[in-house]
Amino acid sequence: MSASVDAIAAPEPRAAVRTTATIRVGLVGCGAFARFSMARYRALPGVTIQAVADIDPAAAQRAAAELEAGVLAPEALLVAPDIDLVYIATPPATHFHQARLAIEAGKHVLVEKPLATTVADAETLAVLAEREGRCCVANLVERYNPLADAVRDVIRSNLLGDLVHGLFVNDAADEGLGPGHWFWNRSVSGGIFVEHGVHFFDLVASWLGHGEVVAAARSVRPPRPGCGNGGPTAVEEQVMCTCRYAPSGAASRTVDPACGDGNGHAGVLFHFEHGFHQPSRMDRQEMRLVFERGELRLFDWVPTHGELRALLDDAAVAATADLLPAASVRRVDRYEGDARHVRGRFRGFDASGLVEITFTVGKDKLGIYGDVVRDLAADQIAWIRDPAHRRRLTEAESVASVAMACAADRMALAAG
Repeated sequence: MSASVDAIAAPEPRAAVRTTATIRVGLVGCGAFARFSMARYRALPGVTIQAVADIDPAAAQRAAAELEAGVLAPEALLVAPDIDLVYIATPPATHFHQARLAIEAGKHVLVEKPLATTVADAETLAVLAEREGRCCVANLVERYNPLADAVRDVIRSNLLGDLVHGLFVNDAADEGLGPGHWFWNRSVSGGIFVEHGVHFFDLVASWLGHGEVVAAARSVRPPRPGCGNGGPTAVEEQVMCTCRYAPSGAASRTVDPACGDGNGHAGVLFHFEHGFHQPSRMDRQEMRLVFERGELRLFDWVPTHGELRALLDDAAVAATADLLPAASVRRVDRYEGDARHVRGRFRGFDASGLVEITFTVGKDKLGIYGDVVRDLAADQIAWIRDPAHRRRLTEAESVASVAMACAADRMALAAG
């Protein structure tokens, strides 16, 4: 990490303590999502919600009543001696200051995404957390979804051949984001890539490793003065970028340099689009992964189900279905004799048929959302109790997602 912390008064390192004691959680920011998350934290064994805080006293009182917790002022909660873990669910521009205060006071910290709005601030938090023996990660829940594990396994299995490219399209609702909402204020949110895109940069990184932004752009909604609830100023409403990742399977087999184009351009291109411009009833998301022998699609922003369509032999059909939860196989076409021989990307393979496989976690969006929030918290708390526990999400990944988002944002702004 490149951040310098020379200007920060560095306390003596605190070793992570192995403990089975109750983990006392403090909540800063009492919006609907924060209360939803705390209800899942509260259900974990040995976890209690100790106190809540919000700049709106009514919001704090409502959360305290729901969670059976005390009420403190935000600054007081961050340093309260009877709190072990602080969950920060305030607007992004406040994350760095609040997380830093909490870490310096000896707290573990979970931060609603993003970890911070700049790479330097995110790196500083990670350095402080490591020095203090504390966790400080963003709420990057996507990698905790069972469907994320299944997709990773499909990619690594090479049953569908190499991954060629990917696409994520997020046509999100703005119905609850009025003209005065902080979301539209880049100085508060960091912009769409930083405020929202970090989730999906992290998800794809969990499959393909580190990526590089190679192109980016954005579009702006023009001001609409005098149009009822229309905004008086222009706002960023659509962003998109293309990132390059290492060639599929590169970690497990030798990649022939001749497979590139001679200019270092071998690898997987992945395109991300995020727009906030839809009515709530039209909010929709789709992830599409294109392989040599077919494609895999995921649906919803926390994916709940998916579809796979591919040319496979019988053994590969069975093996692929085994990797996907609640898989249902439908044969679209059957091939015999010479029709089994297929070619693509200068290579040949055999396929006994074209198949469609649907799969699901068996829960609706809210149900799986609650599960991934709970599982991220349980993972971090397991490490708090036993530093030998290996976390699925660390400070490094939280920083990396901010770095990708900031790189995309800079490139989009430079493009005009």
